[in-house]
Amino acid sequence: MSVVVITRRQDPTADLVILRLAARSVPVVRFDLGEFPQALTVTGRLAGGTSRWAGTIVTEHRRIELADVAAVWYRKPTRFSFHPAMSATERAWAEREAKAGLGGLLAALPVKWVNHPSLISAAERKPVNLSLAAACGLTVADTLLTSDAQEAQAFCAEHPHGVVYKSLRGGPRTENGQLVALYTTPVTAAEITQDVSHTMHLFQERIHPKAFEVRLTVVGETMFGLRIDARTEAGRTDWRADHDELDYRVTEVPADVRQGVMALLKHLGLVYAALDLIVDDQGRWVFAGDVNPNGQWAWDHPLRDAIADALAEELGGTDR
Repeated sequence: MSVVVITRRQDPTADLVILRLAARSVPVVRFDLGEFPQALTVTGRLAGGTSRWAGTIVTEHRRIELADVAAVWYRKPTRFSFHPAMSATERAWAEREAKAGLGGLLAALPVKWVNHPSLISAAERKPVNLSLAAACGLTVADTLLTSDAQEAQAFCAEHPHGVVYKSLRGGPRTENGQLVALYTTPVTAAEITQDVSHTMHLFQERIHPKAFEVRLTVVGETMFGLRIDARTEAGRTDWRADHDELDYRVTEVPADVRQGVMALLKHLGLVYAALDLIVDDQGRWVFAGDVNPNGQWAWDHPLRDAIADALAEELGGTDR
């Protein structure tokens, strides 16, 4: 039985786990959705009277029977890549068909998923995460979702320690396809204009005074808490904005936070996730809405090897 890893060609995070799977003699087939249909061929058949699809996935170097797939790690694949001779209309149609056909075939496999694509999509909805987290007993930041500038200004006035703006789904792409990073940004009532009416915006109370932040990585039922202390104002507002000025150290997770996080991930159906929490000077752990089903950890993370080991065990364990 094999593990399938679906991700882009350059993915150091996946490399670390695949090396560990290989050391355990677990067969691995890796491919990118961007290889379909020009360098990846897929066939599936649902015979009468059966409930599991049979068929094959054929890459440039490997071939795997769908019946031999025991687990799938759905990491960070790129988009499908179609023949350059196709028109824009043809490519748009082909992409819809590929998502419904190939995406549907993969999603139908009754195997261990880390994580299932449908659950990844659901976990990217911050409003859902925030309300579920509160129901699970986590402390949640006071949050406003609005397209009304006056409501946003009033929200700012309610919070003497300040308010921050956060993107709901990450930054946009430029006309050239480059991703624009949008970091957490402090805002005041005076800075809010009628441009807020152009779409939905998320505003949150600024947790002040902030003691430190925690990147909490969860694999199965194992938690890896990383304390992050920033040395610059940009990093203290959003640690992702200044990676070179951060100090890391392992931290324990309080029992009540651990219980709330596990309940939240159970509701979301996630086997793996990385969550960001803020700890204030009173020791209060505050959840701000971020549940990343594919959060990164392969930088100079003190727990990098332990997380890679845990993922390899989750994917290639004997309980598959």
